[in-house]
Amino acid sequence: MKHLPYLELYNLLKHKFASAEREINIPELEVKITRTKFRSAGAAVLPGMNKYHCTKHNKTFAAETTYEGLPETEERSILLVHDSEISCNEEFDYIIINNARQSDSGKAIILFHGLNEKKWDKYLPWAYRLLKNTGRPVILFPLAFHMDRAPRDWSIAANMNAAAKERAFTNALNSHTSFVNAAISSRLEANPQRFFWSGLQSYIDVTTFLHELKRGRVKGFAKESTADIFGYSIGAYFGLILIMAGAGGLTESSKLFAFCGGATLDRMYPISKYILDAHAASAISSYYLELLNNDFKSTPRLDHYLSAEHPEEGYFKSMLLYHHYKELRESRLSGAAGRIRAVALKQDSVVPPVEVMNTLQGEMRDIKITVDIEDFPYPYSHVNPFSLAEKHSIETNNAFVKIMDKASEFLG
Repeated sequence: MKHLPYLELYNLLKHKFASAEREINIPELEVKITRTKFRSAGAAVLPGMNKYHCTKHNKTFAAETTYEGLPETEERSILLVHDSEISCNEEFDYIIINNARQSDSGKAIILFHGLNEKKWDKYLPWAYRLLKNTGRPVILFPLAFHMDRAPRDWSIAANMNAAAKERAFTNALNSHTSFVNAAISSRLEANPQRFFWSGLQSYIDVTTFLHELKRGRVKGFAKESTADIFGYSIGAYFGLILIMAGAGGLTESSKLFAFCGGATLDRMYPISKYILDAHAASAISSYYLELLNNDFKSTPRLDHYLSAEHPEEGYFKSMLLYHHYKELRESRLSGAAGRIRAVALKQDSVVPPVEVMNTLQGEMRDIKITVDIEDFPYPYSHVNPFSLAEKHSIETNNAFVKIMDKASEFLG
């Protein structure tokens, strides 16, 4: 079958995906897209509860302050809701892209998106190419408070412009404020712990899903099915933690292809109108630096989940600051080296290639993880690696094919 050029493929898939149907058949591509409901098993860890209980160790923790120091202004009022009360984050859809006439598969590819993403559109061609190259269904699984797991009000320009202007006005040194990043910037600055708790919720949800996949309870998959991972940006960051943690043995043999990601949190620079504004990025970095230097002693519940009592969750702390828990990180990455491959982009200023190499290959470059550095002959960025401009369509298609074929060869 002849593949459509990237831009044509993107427009076709975006148009078809706009349908509200639970199953979308696309005969011209010989694929089907299905939406399947999923209920979060990890919501109980989110901020906003009266108390918390770790059933594994029978420990109870008191309620925590949800908002830490930011004024509850009228502009931000739409964001002043407890995480644990956001219903769309608890029940949501994951997406499966599969061949139209495929029998039950024994292996999947899970694709994880970038930070502050609300639409799957840009990932549909990626999933399609991976499917056609490998013959393996691709699952688009949303991380907590992303895609349709975030309230729609947070994506409406009329609502978020006021919050963005207020953020710019109250801090003259702030930059890159926009209606696109106003919600995530306000929420993470107000409570930087959200970065961990929403990540833990996502980890619990994905682990639960992988259990369902193995049990043969996911439509289109046989019993004992497993999954490899394609992670982009923060999705690569999450994928690394998933691989290192092992997910209760469910990812101990999984492969990870990391695209535009793979660096520790302090070596990423997510200041962008599409990701985080400058003040939010600084607040998160400062918060975790202080916590790491104090061994999390000021945060009992966080300290518990990052202690030796929770070894899987503990890998999160090894991906916060490059020089902290480095031995733990590099030891685990060395053991999984053959199952990880990365592609970084030369002009990526959000996750610079050298930082991907520093994290994945180690300071002494003695971890045997392949990191390829690519550059494209058209204007691109971390947020938009593949151009939607007609005048760059040929070059973009070549770049798209090269990256997805490289991922397919590794994951296939």
